[in-house]
Amino acid sequence: MQVPTFALAAAGLTSEQLRARQERERHASNSVSILMSNGPAPSEEVMALMQRYVDGELTLDQVDELNRARLQATYGTPASTEQ
Repeated sequence: MQVPTFALAAAGLTSEQLRARQERERHASNSVSILMSNGPAPSEEVMALMQRYVDGELTLDQVDELNRARLQATYGTPASTEQ
């Protein structure tokens, strides 16, 4: 089973931006690995959202919100926000 990977960082990032991106990528990779330890790899749609998080375009809260909206549109039931 191959773990999905994220695209390389864009050229021209400052060292601070690169460090922040590496931290986001580490968190995203760990999350994907944990998911895959109990099931299949995340969908392409989820990986695209996570790539946007890694690139700094979205926060994790935004990824969660967009994924819940996608699931609701696909399956027609509201996703629970209780944890």
